[in-house]
Amino acid sequence: MFKRPRLSAQNRLVNALPGLALLFIASACSGPSETPEIAPETTTPPPVVEGLTLPAVWNTGELDAPIRSIGVAGELGSTIAVAYDDGGLQFFNFEGDRITDKADLGAAQLGDGRYLLLSGVPVTVFPGVDTSGNMKVYIHGGQLPEPLAYDLDTGVDTAIAGLCTAPPTAESDGVLRLAFWTQNNPNVLVSGRIVQVGEELVFLPDEPVTADRPITACLLSETGATVHSAPILAAAKLERRGKTHVITLDSSGQYTVIGTDGSSETISIRDGISVKAPKLPTDMTGTGDTRGGGYPGGILIIAGEDHNGDNRLIFIDPGVLTLTAFE
Repeated sequence: MFKRPRLSAQNRLVNALPGLALLFIASACSGPSETPEIAPETTTPPPVVEGLTLPAVWNTGELDAPIRSIGVAGELGSTIAVAYDDGGLQFFNFEGDRITDKADLGAAQLGDGRYLLLSGVPVTVFPGVDTSGNMKVYIHGGQLPEPLAYDLDTGVDTAIAGLCTAPPTAESDGVLRLAFWTQNNPNVLVSGRIVQVGEELVFLPDEPVTADRPITACLLSETGATVHSAPILAAAKLERRGKTHVITLDSSGQYTVIGTDGSSETISIRDGISVKAPKLPTDMTGTGDTRGGGYPGGILIIAGEDHNGDNRLIFIDPGVLTLTAFE
């Protein structure tokens, strides 16, 4: 069996936090859970209702490069990961402040992350894909000035094109649930779990399933997986107090919220006095559970160039959705 490096800083960062040698506690690893069912894209979209507006309320300062992908960790993590076009990776808090330096890790795609304890060490982990199409787990912990990258063996021999993640639904689900598709097989979704085995992070796959069209975004839920195809660029799931709202972003910059009954409603973003949303965002993510930044209804985060051509993260308040009960 191929021996992968332990989850530790194998570079100059090892002196930044010796405690992050991350001696993993072995966790129970049962067999793969049942393959998530995929809700295929419909060729006839549900009726659209106009009029829903969400306010842009905050933004970061100008960032160092164009933004390629973003991920978010809610709950106690409350961290945003940013992958730049030049491969750099950087973490931010929900106030829009940098909490790490930019690290040249060749990051290309990011899933949403999770805060957890690894052998008693508090860290936030974000699965992602590097510019070579390899799966990684990007880690931030304690006083580390930069993120760390850990190689995750997925068992595929072709470049990974995209991914989505979700918290575990049971203790046996391990660290995170993970699904991805590859460049050579964009219609096939591989799903499974990331678990701790001794000092290793290991991916336990389920049986892959096939979608009707090439996948461009996906979401994982307790009951299965939902895939999206072009023109959808990204999908975000806002879960709060047992209610879920799914928001999609397409290549024209249009936002849509999808209800539990399959109905949909277009969303417009209302600019603030000094906060201007990009017309064509490059990515989007969100969470319904924030523990920082003052967002009682959760947060929707979009990335792209603002009206001045500056690269920023824009924070959207979805409270009109998440703080309002369903009919």
